[in-house]
This record gives sequence, C-alpha cells and structure tokens, in this order.
Amino acid sequence: MSGTLGEYLAFALKHSPETRAAFERWRSARFSISGAGRLPEPSISFGYYLRSVETRVGPQRYKVGVSQVFPWPSKLSAGEEAAAERAAAAALVMDATVLAIRWQVAKAYWTLWLIDEEQRLTSEHDAVLEALAGAGRGRLQTGAASLAELNQDDLNTARHHDHKGKHLEAARRASAMLRSSLGARAGDEVLPATDQPSSGLPATAETELVARSQVHPQIERLAHLAIGESHRARSQAAERYPRFKVGMNLIGTGESSMPGVSDSGKDALVITAGMSVPLWAGSYSDAEAAAHAAAKSHRAMAEAGARKAEAMVAEALSNVRDAQRRIELYEKTLVPQAESSFQAVLGGYQSGRIAVASVIIAQRDLIDLQLEHARAKADHAKAW
Repeated sequence: MSGTLGEYLAFALKHSPETRAAFERWRSARFSISGAGRLPEPSISFGYYLRSVETRVGPQRYKVGVSQVFPWPSKLSAGEEAAAERAAAAALVMDATVLAIRWQVAKAYWTLWLIDEEQRLTSEHDAVLEALAGAGRGRLQTGAASLAELNQDDLNTARHHDHKGKHLEAARRASAMLRSSLGARAGDEVLPATDQPSSGLPATAETELVARSQVHPQIERLAHLAIGESHRARSQAAERYPRFKVGMNLIGTGESSMPGVSDSGKDALVITAGMSVPLWAGSYSDAEAAAHAAAKSHRAMAEAGARKAEAMVAEALSNVRDAQRRIELYEKTLVPQAESSFQAVLGGYQSGRIAVASVIIAQRDLIDLQLEHARAKADHAKAW
C-alpha cells in the first residue's frame, strides 16, 4: 500500500472481521422476519381402530384428519413488525461499526504519522549536532574551547541519537495498532503514513453538527429496538385472546354386514372447529409488561445517547479549535522566533562570544517547539 489514509480505510472496510460480523448479524435478523409472521404448521393425524365401531353403514376402520391453528391476528402481524425493527437495528449496527472502524484507523494512522514526523524533525538536528561537535574539536585544538565543552557536545549528541531506536520501536507499536484496526495480519514491517494533516475549522455550524449527531446509527438503533419491543408487547398481548382451530376428519368405513343397506361402506367426512381457552392471563400480562419495560429502557438509552452525542460534538469542536490555535501559535510565532534565536546563538558561538551550553539550550528549545507543532497537527487531525 502507498500509505494514504484513504487506501487504509478502503482496506479496513473490505477486510475487517468486525464489518463482516455486523453484516452477518444483519442478514440473520433479516432472514428471521418471514418466520415471525408465519402461521403454525398444519397437522395431519391418522388413527386406526383396533376395535372397530359397527355402524348402520358398516364398521369404522380408520380416521384421517387435517387441522390448522390460527392465532389472534395481531400475534403474527406484531411479531413480524418486531422482527423487521430488529433487522433495521442490525443494519444500523453495521453502519455504526463502519464509523467506529474509520475512527480507529484514522486515530492509528495519525499516531503513526506523528512518530514519523518526530523522527524526521529530530534527524534534521543530527547534522547540526555533529557539526557542533566537529567545531568543538577544532576549537579544542586551538585552545578556544575546553575539554569539558567538548564532552558536553559529545554527551548531547549521544543522547540525541537515541531517537533512532526509540522511533523504530514506537513505529512498530503504531503499525501493530494500525494493522489491528485494518483487520490485517500481524507483521514486523513498519507501515507508511504519507498523508499530511490539514488545518482549519469546520465550515458547518455547531448547531448543525449537533443535529446530525442526534441521528447517529447507535441512537437510531435504540429507537428501532424500542419500537420493536412495543410490537413484541402487542404480540404478547394477543396471547390473552383465543386461538382458532379448523380441521377436517375422514372416517374410513367398511361394507355393512347386512345386505341391502343404503350407503353401505360410505366414508364419513367431519368438519371440526375449536378455539383455545386462555387460562393463564397473568403470565401473559407479565410477558407483555416485560416487553413494554424493555421498550422504555431502549428509549431512555437513546435519550442518554443523544445527550452524550451533544457533549462529544462540543468536545471534538473544542479539541479542533484548541489544536488550530496551537498550530497557528507555533507556525507563526514560536517556531520562527526559536529559529531566529538559534541562528543568533549559533553565530555567537562560531565567533567565540557564546559558550556551547547556550547553543545546546537554543537547539533544544527549537526542536521542542517543532515537535509540539507536529503534535498539534496530529491532534487536529484526530479531533477533526
């Protein structure tokens, strides 16, 4: 991969096991809709008379029956609507999973970018420190510098060069975090991060962003679950009403032993009808109340999520504004001032008017401010 954030995002959405899991949960919920509105299976029965009953037209030998139960109409319709709402909620879980993965990938990406940027900035100062150490050796030979100053140069250079090992391990950790968010297999290779963070403030008004946050998939999911539980309560309420049963029985009859009997051996055909008697109304009411309570719980959680989303929008905007303020401060004021100060101190050192300690302090101030500038950029990208 070339190392762009867009490429990583496309890879994650295609290969992440989390997105596959969310997709399959949605398919499972969708396939359950038809079963929720299905009539009970019809039943077929067969009975054989071990001791036949003798009738005028002949002995009854066997009986074949078929019957169908019909629940109260709202039992099936409400159950199907509840399943449809659960499927809609599962689809929103899939959308929320995509958003969460995008955030995880972006967070890991800009962490990796910051590590690479810190390494780049620190490496630029390697040449300055090495030149400073070389100048110190030359001044030592001419007697313009002491051995203590040279040792200070060498110590500062050695401490500074430690950034190479630290960067490698930090980059490996960040790459592992990025691979995990991508759904890719583990590896030792350090992934590239070639994009550059942008700066600026959102053009969309805060009120509009807050309004959009109120229809976040996680909040919408809870709303669908609440509606689904309300439908399930209607389905449970239907248990208090009778179920109807219709059927037909065919009774096989043998030939009569008496000669000349009219309709001898004629099979009997019986139409049956019945209904259940709901005796356990108390338990049915409890199941209905449980569904209503679950619906209220989901609505309360959706309201809590909406309030939390408002706070998260405010927090994210605050982080963007703060990072933008820091970017402008370092970019326009602090870093240019530190560069001017360092050049002035370095010139004084080269002319022999300033000690090496002052150069080291100015150099550290400059690199610290450059690193803070890079961190502000990474913070802005994550907050954005």
